[in-house]
Amino acid sequence: MSKTQTASPFNSVAKRDYGYHPGQVDEFIDHSRQAYETDSGITADIVQEKTFDLVRGGYRTDQVDQVLERLEDALRKAERDDYIVSRGQQAWDLQLITRLEELTARLERPRGEKFRSATTGTPGYNVDEVDVCMARVTSHLNDEEHVRLKDIRNVTFSNEKGPQGYDEAQVDAFLQAVIELLVVLD
Repeated sequence: MSKTQTASPFNSVAKRDYGYHPGQVDEFIDHSRQAYETDSGITADIVQEKTFDLVRGGYRTDQVDQVLERLEDALRKAERDDYIVSRGQQAWDLQLITRLEELTARLERPRGEKFRSATTGTPGYNVDEVDVCMARVTSHLNDEEHVRLKDIRNVTFSNEKGPQGYDEAQVDAFLQAVIELLVVLD
């Protein structure tokens, strides 16, 4: 007996181009769907950290990433709701205030000093571009300007070598924390 194959919701890239490994994506999506429906074994962090091998003729990365972002957002909101049910709205609000204060403390640092410098010989992010992005995040958190979640997720910065740039890992971690906060505030 052959297993019935369902049509994939993802388009494949041209055979010569690279995309996500279809088998890995399909397996993760199936596992995630089952875990989500049974409320077991899947968290927003698992989805956010998931990576797939790149193969010729694989699934379009943008389509897969969009589905994973929606799943991650749904899980973060469900985790928020579970937290409120188990610990109460006041505990949730206090946790949010603490997270917001931590983010704001970094955002209030002077231009050019918001993140540590990249080490010599390693790529970093352009300091001016990162600082402009952080100014937009600050304006959003102060209700002065609306920044779309999509814009934060898709932001890119030019590379700078070594100490002339900000440390990429630190900037990326901060942006992920901003994304997580914006999702649960939605």
